[in-house]
Amino acid sequence: MPHKHFDNLKTKKLPDSEVEITGEITLSFLVECRVQALNELNNRSSIAGFRPGKIPEDVLIKKVGELGVLEESAEIALGKEYPNIIKELNVSAIGRPTISITKLAKDIPLEFKMITAVEPEFKLPDYKKIARDLQTPPNPPLTKGRADSESGRGVLDDEKLLNKEVEDVIAELKKHNVKPELKEGEKLEGKVRENILMEKQLKSKDKKRLTIIEKLTKETEILVPKILIESEMMKMMGQFKDDVTRAGLKWEDYLKQIKKTEQEIKDGWKEQAVSRAKADLIVGKIAIEEKIEPTEAELEHETHHLLEHYKDADPLRVRVYVYQMMRNEKVLELLENLK
Repeated sequence: MPHKHFDNLKTKKLPDSEVEITGEITLSFLVECRVQALNELNNRSSIAGFRPGKIPEDVLIKKVGELGVLEESAEIALGKEYPNIIKELNVSAIGRPTISITKLAKDIPLEFKMITAVEPEFKLPDYKKIARDLQTPPNPPLTKGRADSESGRGVLDDEKLLNKEVEDVIAELKKHNVKPELKEGEKLEGKVRENILMEKQLKSKDKKRLTIIEKLTKETEILVPKILIESEMMKMMGQFKDDVTRAGLKWEDYLKQIKKTEQEIKDGWKEQAVSRAKADLIVGKIAIEEKIEPTEAELEHETHHLLEHYKDADPLRVRVYVYQMMRNEKVLELLENLK
């Protein structure tokens, strides 16, 4: 069992399936996180005459201040300990927590308050049986209208369709004068064929996962907390706004064109948001049931990778996001590979 770096944990139930957690992060662990905090700040800071990551410690501290280093250490410490705290309290946290630092000063423990939505009580259906029953047969029947399997024409027809797709893609590339990068000895036709097959495999995998999740959602009765429904609608809205912007439209102009308010659009997504929230709850509960979670090494690696690309991101939120995404992926892999 890993050493605990927290103390004096207390919980309080709140309305709408939420819980408040208060406690302390030990001074020794806060000091331990200072090294990583200095490295992170060094890589993100810009000081004339020094390259990022190569700034002398005294110069860096003068730039950001001791309080800045302490705040960074606090963010890292809370990010590392959040999964351990909810595990210690046996809290089935869902969604992103709201975390605030209530006391932070040199040479004393860090005091914090967390508010997180918690999993409502519900019973899982027989998810393993459902997943197994939905597995694709190893030898699917030929498409309607094709010759019987003994003639082999079903396979030949599939190959003809694939060849036609390859030809169409190559024609498009030539039409727009696109020259893909090829490895030595690699041929364009082979590369295009490989990419098409990979895309088909990914689509088949996504379809398989979606079918399993839809069936599990349909078979499970859950009273979904409002905070999760709103969170899903906010995520959907953010993605939709990005799509509108990429299409070359201003959001305000788009709303005028369709003669709807942003709230009216969100209201139309409520049913879909409820289904997505239910799916997250089900996957989370299966993870608990099967004791599935990413390893510390996996979590550290992926969190660091994301923070390198999104240097202004909140380390704590990134770590929580990575934990949930990696855990969910492992659950989906379990379900799709059940025999």
